[in-house]
Amino acid sequence: MKKSKVWGILGVIGLLIVAAVWWITSDMMGKNDPLDPSDAFVYKNHNRLYWFVLTKQNGKVKGTLHQKQMKEESGKVPFIVENKWPLTAIKTNKGYKFKVYSGQEMKIFVADFSGNDLLVKEQGQKNSKVYKGVNNKKLDGYENALQKQLQAAAGESEQKENERINTFFTELNNIYGFLYTAEDGSDQLFFKVDEALREGEVSGSLQVMDRTKNKGSSYKESQYAINGITDGLMMRLYTTVDGKEVKMNGNFHGDAAEFDLSYWKTNRQLTFHAVTEEAYNRSYQEFKNKQK
Repeated sequence: MKKSKVWGILGVIGLLIVAAVWWITSDMMGKNDPLDPSDAFVYKNHNRLYWFVLTKQNGKVKGTLHQKQMKEESGKVPFIVENKWPLTAIKTNKGYKFKVYSGQEMKIFVADFSGNDLLVKEQGQKNSKVYKGVNNKKLDGYENALQKQLQAAAGESEQKENERINTFFTELNNIYGFLYTAEDGSDQLFFKVDEALREGEVSGSLQVMDRTKNKGSSYKESQYAINGITDGLMMRLYTTVDGKEVKMNGNFHGDAAEFDLSYWKTNRQLTFHAVTEEAYNRSYQEFKNKQK
């Protein structure tokens, strides 16, 4: 075989070896990039789920911080609030510095790799949180677990809400009435519930004792029929004053014993508290006797 052919073959073999080495090295470098094994980095905390989705293009890393949070509010069915915020990343010795843009403010996180996971610390915080590196299937598992947690909370919430409503209307129907007395002694109001149904309907009467002089008299007493609704949290009542319908809005203070209610005369809310029949009669007589 001619030397030129030998050298040609050796040259081709050399090129193939170089290419193979380059391919193996590049492949190993790619596999060694901590971003590659994971589709997302997830952190779960009670009823909150956070995860980073990071993409690398032209040597730059961008991504999104996702958040799902289950919220429970009194009188409401539990629900999930979802947010996502864009981020940019700056390479550091151990990982990245993330700048997360929430629209109103920018938050900065330092993220260091620990195997396939991220140790993430928000600027100003002392401790890091472990964001587990996961694939999309495992990420779906985290989201499904939160959804199941929501369903369980919804069932518990419905039971608690039924118990709360039952307790509230039992207490409300056992209260004789609710009294308000102005600090300056100008008027006294007494709201008596005649009937409060679990479905929310309320009916009763409002007695207004007014100490303001009216046509030569220093005392005036008026009765108003009341109808409305309540769920044990809010209250919306209606009556008729001088031939016009008047709406009064209010809210209870956690139980049936006390509530705030708007009053058309003062254009502000007054605080009524539960009283017994004896306490009401005593207050009523004292208020009237002060007129003499």
